[in-house]
Amino acid sequence: MIKCLFSILSLLLCFSSISQTIINSTVVQPGHSNDVNAAIFSPLKTKRMATAGWDNKINIYQADSPFNLLQSLNGHNASVNCLAYNITGGILASGGNDFNVMFWDSFYRRKSVPEDLNNRHQANINSLVFDRANKYLFSGDNNGKIIIWDAINPKALKSLNTSAPINDISLSPNPANIFIASSEPKIKLIALATNKIVKTLDGHTDAVNSIAISPNNLYLISGSNDKTARIWDLRSMKQLYLLKVECWKVTAVAFTDDSKYCVTACNDGSIKVWETETGKLINNTEPQNFNIRDINFSKNGQMLIVAPLMRGSKEYGARLMKSNIPVLVPQVFLKPLTAPQKALDSLMKIRTLTKQDSLKYKNLLTTKSKDQLLLLVQSKSLKIDSAIIYKTPMLQKKNDKIKSH
Repeated sequence: MIKCLFSILSLLLCFSSISQTIINSTVVQPGHSNDVNAAIFSPLKTKRMATAGWDNKINIYQADSPFNLLQSLNGHNASVNCLAYNITGGILASGGNDFNVMFWDSFYRRKSVPEDLNNRHQANINSLVFDRANKYLFSGDNNGKIIIWDAINPKALKSLNTSAPINDISLSPNPANIFIASSEPKIKLIALATNKIVKTLDGHTDAVNSIAISPNNLYLISGSNDKTARIWDLRSMKQLYLLKVECWKVTAVAFTDDSKYCVTACNDGSIKVWETETGKLINNTEPQNFNIRDINFSKNGQMLIVAPLMRGSKEYGARLMKSNIPVLVPQVFLKPLTAPQKALDSLMKIRTLTKQDSLKYKNLLTTKSKDQLLLLVQSKSLKIDSAIIYKTPMLQKKNDKIKSH
């Protein structure tokens, strides 16, 4: 009897050991000859992973076992710092230390981008994000510049200059605004039309390295050099939780596709998975022999992909590991609201009023009241001109109503 119990106990210990090994096991993705800066999963249907780094190369992998390397993309002539897929996975964007943003189609062919001397980056590009309508791409650089791109027919549309080097950007639930994480100890919400600060999230005491907005648009997570990560409520714009990350710098953050879980990664290689609504720690790893530059969940939440900056080792390549969270409910993508999307579309056409504009609209703007102008727009007697809508003070208060028609 004792011998039988001993055998059962040994078997249980064996299974426990195997389970723990699976959870903590790490797969190193081959294909890079230097450190990796960016690592992302494509949307579920396309089943791809993309990684990029200091070897100027972008690698495309199969997103399920055996995670084979499928293709390498060459085009950048300096380190590639950031990657982004659009919501369908049909476009991949990359940005790097060569100051270039590149677009790759569904076959990973590089798309031509016309040079625009007035709207171009002149510093390292650190962050990219697509809008939810697949129309625009936003890029942020070390000089504090944001460029808005036409994502369908790639070209620069507009640029904004902010006050500090940009570490990360994330599009607000209202796509006419964008969140910026920078070398400043705060997160700024900027209006894309005016480049003015709409709101600041205060609490961090050092540079903010990474931000992410939950797919349900309710939460924002941030990671900073102040040894903290924080979860914010986007409805109240207040801090919900101060997460005990127990590391020197939080360098990367991300959400699962169902928004229930989030992850923080640090410069000591440690990783922690949290429950979003409660701030409860779910799973964690010990420090590792690399800094973490980027981290993301797979679309079912079961895997984490990590971009490591190696310390004392040349075992280059993205890391894949188990997240140890429940299988996610399939994500339903939120469609952009009609009015905000129209606002975003119109602000892409903003230009400075010219002398011709002044002559064209002089009589109209001096003789018609705001209510009369609104009626003209609604009846389509007056063609909406985005320069007039955004640049004319007398129309500012009616702006939202005009844009929705």
